[in-house]
Amino acid sequence: MRCISEKEAGTFWRNSSILVDDIKELVMDKIICIGKNYLKHALELNEAAPENPVVFFKPPSCLVDASQTTEISLPWSLGEIHHELELVFQLGKDNHGKIQLKAWTLGLDLTARDLQKKLKDSGHPWERAKAFPQSAVIGPFQKLSSLEELLESQFSLTINGNVAQKTQGKEMTWSPTQLLSDLESSFTICDGDLLFTGTPEGVGPLHPGDQLNLTLGDSLNFQVTIAKN
Repeated sequence: MRCISEKEAGTFWRNSSILVDDIKELVMDKIICIGKNYLKHALELNEAAPENPVVFFKPPSCLVDASQTTEISLPWSLGEIHHELELVFQLGKDNHGKIQLKAWTLGLDLTARDLQKKLKDSGHPWERAKAFPQSAVIGPFQKLSSLEELLESQFSLTINGNVAQKTQGKEMTWSPTQLLSDLESSFTICDGDLLFTGTPEGVGPLHPGDQLNLTLGDSLNFQVTIAKN
């Protein structure tokens, strides 16, 4: 397996404005997402903690860069759409060609919860509940200087001024480096791929007009609004 080239990418999603340092004009092949990586989130869904990381994908067409688009339109015809706050990493090669965690930001993995439950109950894949337009929201990326310090930092999502989700990355069942090692054993990871590392407890429905604020200490703070449509 290999990663697609810039020439082959055609109209694949790319946006250099969210990239940092030596990650320039790279094609994002995929968005890798991890489910139930915080124990309390699995419990709030009345599900058992998984024995191995739960992996699914979103296509690049789902992505919204909140530094450029601050209003999100959601497909309410799918039923309730839940917010899932996540620590997100951009992956890339080091000087020796090894894939590593290059940069970080906060993001939202938006989920059509009613549809997801129906698909799960039917034994079907649930990409339809995860891969709708604007279902992967990210803020501006920050260069990763210390993973340990980052995972010690508290990050949160407030909705209309009320704290909806709050945690520290160290509460993950599988750390970002453990996830990366596990993922590389299964498939090819490409420069520019994104890794959504899972959501803590506190997920819940969004509503038209909601004002969302994502914060990690003094390092990152950005806002998005749910469109009134």
